[in-house]
Amino acid sequence: MINPIKSVCVLRLSALGDCINAFGLANALHETYKDLDVHFVVDKRFSSLFIDENGQPLIPMDTVDIKKLGVLKAGYQLYKNLKTTKFNALFNLQTSIKSSILSLFIKAKLKYGYDAQRRREGQLLFINRQVKSPTNPHVLAGFLAFAKQAGFDDLQPSWNYKLSDSELATADKLINSGNKKVFAIAPASAKKAKNWTVEGYSKLAMFALSKGFHVILLGSNSEYEKSLCESINKNTNDKCVNLCGKTSLRILAAVISKTSLVLSPDSAAMHLASSQKVPVIGLFAIHNPDRVGAWNYRDIEVSVYKQVATKELQGKTPGWRYRVHDENAMQQIQVGDVISAFNKACEKYGI
Repeated sequence: MINPIKSVCVLRLSALGDCINAFGLANALHETYKDLDVHFVVDKRFSSLFIDENGQPLIPMDTVDIKKLGVLKAGYQLYKNLKTTKFNALFNLQTSIKSSILSLFIKAKLKYGYDAQRRREGQLLFINRQVKSPTNPHVLAGFLAFAKQAGFDDLQPSWNYKLSDSELATADKLINSGNKKVFAIAPASAKKAKNWTVEGYSKLAMFALSKGFHVILLGSNSEYEKSLCESINKNTNDKCVNLCGKTSLRILAAVISKTSLVLSPDSAAMHLASSQKVPVIGLFAIHNPDRVGAWNYRDIEVSVYKQVATKELQGKTPGWRYRVHDENAMQQIQVGDVISAFNKACEKYGI
């Protein structure tokens, strides 16, 4: 049967890691169904990742600047940009009230949102199609369920950042590995509670250096992340190449594409690595990795989430969405377990 849906708008505002996963869905639709018009709406803060060096979006895209304009003004701007377009379907991949309000400014016959298991903040009031939750609790599995509900069966996520030769050359210059295997540590997520310890990261850096790896440190331009990376590098006697704050999102993607192995908590860097098929050791204690883990590398993650969450709940099994309240939970991750994951990754993926 021919799918009557000829145009789809994919809406996901934040956070960056979730936008990367949403792009995996939107790009897969764009690449798999050549006659399907796919449009991606994303927060302006993260949009540069999805725009090539010539200023062209990787797939048709609109950005919204809610931080600067507020949701209503940003929505009106989006409406003006899309006023001549009516989509067959809107996939509202975000349950926030901001996203729901923004969806009112997008004309679509079918407005898909989550079912009772996943939706929050009154999303039901803004949709006319409920997407059945998959058995897999992962965020990206939930995104892919939208495509399935709309009749696009068996879709697999696909990422193509279209990194240019010059972007890749810039990455090579920054890394300056001398043809050594590259181990990248991206130590920080957007929330400090999800980060491992300086001591732990430092010991993994030293271990990788002892194995002949070239070690680089990655992060944003925030003072916290720069301080964190400086502390790690100091503990290794400045033997790492500290690139924290020195990369745009596109160059960060290019740098990660050149690495052999990445270590990161639940962060955009983790999802960037996974999306480019770069083995990544994800570290978890606060959120359920079944929901937010690296899509392609669940096999090498290190997690204490289940035991910490179960203890907090006095022996009860945590729900898939449960958040650990102990802000120091990541400290329970043992260096030996991360080294074991490092060795497993090297053996399994031929690093």
